Amino acid sequence: MSRPIAIGLSPNTKKQDTFLAVQLLLSPWSYIEGTAIKSIEQWFRNFFGVSYAISFNSGRSALVAALKGVGVGEGDEVLLQAFTCVAVPNAILELDARPVYVDITDTLTIDPTDAKKKITAKTKTIIVQHTFGIPSDMDKIIALARKKNVAIIEDCAHTVGGSYQNKKLGAFGDAAIFSFGRDKAFSSVFGGMAITNNKVFGKKIRAFQKDKNFPSFYWVFQQLLHPIAFVVILPFYTIIGKLILIVLQKLRLLSFPIFPIEKKGKMVKGFVQKLPNALALLALLQLRRVNEYNKKREQFCEMYIQGLRGNKFLMPVAQRLPLLRFPILVEKRDTILSLLQKQGIYLGNWYANIIDPKDVDFKAIYYKRGSCPNAETLASKIINLPTYPTMTIADAQKVIASLKEYVYSTTH
Repeated sequence: MSRPIAIGLSPNTKKQDTFLAVQLLLSPWSYIEGTAIKSIEQWFRNFFGVSYAISFNSGRSALVAALKGVGVGEGDEVLLQAFTCVAVPNAILELDARPVYVDITDTLTIDPTDAKKKITAKTKTIIVQHTFGIPSDMDKIIALARKKNVAIIEDCAHTVGGSYQNKKLGAFGDAAIFSFGRDKAFSSVFGGMAITNNKVFGKKIRAFQKDKNFPSFYWVFQQLLHPIAFVVILPFYTIIGKLILIVLQKLRLLSFPIFPIEKKGKMVKGFVQKLPNALALLALLQLRRVNEYNKKREQFCEMYIQGLRGNKFLMPVAQRLPLLRFPILVEKRDTILSLLQKQGIYLGNWYANIIDPKDVDFKAIYYKRGSCPNAETLASKIINLPTYPTMTIADAQKVIASLKEYVYSTTH
């Protein structure tokens, strides 16, 4: 059986990734420490031309480290865009600082005009998120940050190799962070990196990392089991696969991507840790294919732009980009998602809220409804189409045809 079109279910995993995961699972001596950790840090230093690349067990851990590195502390304010993941404000709160939410433009990235209104003498840093790999307006953000003497941290959790004006995203700010999460641009199920060219910031981030522990053997085992389990789960996802996934998570053989406590503005105590060797090996295998991945993502992006043009869908992106997901804005979102699911297209609802996932305690993370009206409107209408590298041309054509069929059925 073939896998369904599923945007969030181990989308980057190929046979070679699964084979490596099996080898590593059976080699517990390679779980924690090893040469792959230095190798992946060197890869990032070379790729981005920076002096410092420091690895962590997740993107959210890397963000805490980057914030700490640029000097964020108790009482400071950090600007971030609404329409983001709760992991971002939680990283700020972890340092007893205060998140200040900025509205977004129609490109789903931070609005420099609103940022200018909300920056104060207490602002220490601006986190600039390149949503799905869509570049933020770095010229305006950099001008604002330099004028106000605040640091910029680029949130590149959705992209590795994307660019803005022929310069790599992640090379503009005072620091940048990346995620190796299960459905990111490349994946080792969990993992993250902080990079910087600033000597002071780099030394602080490295010192912060050295003070942390490695994850437990069992936690590493859970992550290694993930790509192996999905070989069985995906072909039977509609019924049996879902049940297998639920059972494995209930038995704690697979970990959840986000913890319940995170919805309440808290990070799991002691979660910030170093990147273990086994996950570094998984990540390096996919990084060897990152250019291939980005070319495929660009191809799918172009297909959606051409295929959906003039079909009553608003598209925030009008140019060929290596996007993590291709966003469109629709009316009756839930109806469309339900119809697509019946055809084996599972688009999920990640990044469909002002602060994802749903049921986040806004009060705990200091978000006030109505403070970012454009983000709230766009979040209520967005559907994210798949661009993952294991998808086929036929899969993308099926998504386009299904959306066109919906438009036709509602207009005739």
